Amino acid sequence: MITDCFLDHFRRGIVYAACQDRLGELLSLLPHRFGEEELIQAVSTLIGRPIHVEPRDMKGNFCGLRERYSDREVISFERNASPLHRSQIIAHELGHILCGHEGSVRLADIPPDEELAEMIDWSVLGISARTSYETAEEEEAELTATLIIQRMYRGTVLPASSPSGANERWDALFA
Repeated sequence: MITDCFLDHFRRGIVYAACQDRLGELLSLLPHRFGEEELIQAVSTLIGRPIHVEPRDMKGNFCGLRERYSDREVISFERNASPLHRSQIIAHELGHILCGHEGSVRLADIPPDEELAEMIDWSVLGISARTSYETAEEEEAELTATLIIQRMYRGTVLPASSPSGANERWDALFA
């Protein structure tokens, strides 16, 4: 008899493998050591649209917000987020983009008198705004973000497994 726990573990393994596969092409565009700017540029190159990142006062509604337009993506993060939290928020929203998520918030569900509604450009095609990790899309975006951040920080400590250039070869030699 297959238990719910086993099925959940199996599903998470499939999601993990899909996220790893998805990151393969992205990581091929990035140097061994990369930061937020290089990451954003690489995702922009993959999707063929610019990605704008901006701080915003989220008024306690969300940590991050992604607005999908026909010609660009806009990622907003809580203005007061710590540097590490900011990186996780940006990577999470990039995860939505990499996973091809359309957006979890329907514009029709946002009351026009809400403060958040004043911040939205109504030409947006879709919005992703995390309030929990209960949906498959949020779980997938967060796992993608965690794998990106793990690789970003591991690259600052460990040498490249396939060094290119003199500096990376010296790092690998002495590691």
